[in-house]
Amino acid sequence: MIFDIAECESKLGYTFKNKMLLRQCFTHASYAHEHGESDNELLEFFGDSIMQLVVTEYLYKNVYGDEGKLTEIRKDIVSKNPLLVAVKKLGIIEFMLLGKGQVLSNEKDEKLYSSLFEAVVAGIYIDGGIVQARNFIKKNLIDVVYNKENKKKVKEINYKSQLQEYVQGKKMGSVYYETLSKTGPDHMPEFRVVVTLNTQTLAEGKGKSIKQAENMAAKSALIKLKTSRRKPNEF
Repeated sequence: MIFDIAECESKLGYTFKNKMLLRQCFTHASYAHEHGESDNELLEFFGDSIMQLVVTEYLYKNVYGDEGKLTEIRKDIVSKNPLLVAVKKLGIIEFMLLGKGQVLSNEKDEKLYSSLFEAVVAGIYIDGGIVQARNFIKKNLIDVVYNKENKKKVKEINYKSQLQEYVQGKKMGSVYYETLSKTGPDHMPEFRVVVTLNTQTLAEGKGKSIKQAENMAAKSALIKLKTSRRKPNEF
């Protein structure tokens, strides 16, 4: 079977330095057995872990929510159906090298699609590094599945605005935010912010950006103010 390298790379949006690695990404075990080639099963295994890492990193940096919520979003992104959608959108299933017994059933085999995406991710990572793999996953999976389907559902609540409106409505004074610290590496920082009402500290918040940390501090402050028995002018 002729494997059109240039056309395949064009659809992937990535040019492999190692063309044999590219071919291996598309080599099903059934074809490998018939032709004495290396299959893509270990690449699938490796690619799954890379996707988990990249998607986790993306959600950590960009999505507000607790561990449980982010775990569910990640699970939805890396499941079989989104990977099938991504592969079909890329139009790369036609390059899959299948054994004779697999050819007729490939359209019904969802795992074939998800496994192919995983193998390609691993191939790009091995050939070009984490940045190239991250870009591929972001463009062809996260943007297709999460950003278009789920982003509106988990849209950030602006607690800073809510706190400001609450304080103004109760005539309680002025709200201020102060950044206390920044820890962690530059690519995954954590900021710690305190919010004060007049001169009294209300709450602290943490986040991957100052904006997120302020928002989390405002959320805690709102809860404190709404559940406190103290009168507005006592703050």
